[in-house]
Amino acid sequence: MSSEVTRIYEEVFSKRLTRFEIARVVGARALQLSMGAPPIIDVSNLPVKDPVYIAVNELLTGLLPMSIRRINNGREELVPVGKLLTPSIRRSLETVLESWSISRRV
Repeated sequence: MSSEVTRIYEEVFSKRLTRFEIARVVGARALQLSMGAPPIIDVSNLPVKDPVYIAVNELLTGLLPMSIRRINNGREELVPVGKLLTPSIRRSLETVLESWSISRRV
């Protein structure tokens, strides 16, 4: 890649979660929950008790104690997932949760 393309790529993707990172974080947390880890949020008022549904809700709250390891120009940094949630990612995850709740009622 040219240096300009690399710079634009780093600006765009270094400030938000990619779809692959979202899948990894939600999957890892859902596995923890299914293996008996206590939920971070109160699940008594959630309409669905599925571990993936709970993991997405936890991600949306920004309370997950998980970080993404980013390597930039040979420099490594750990970025908390809560800092990488953008409004567009929040909207898409909320849409997924809403459709999940609706499909359970049908």
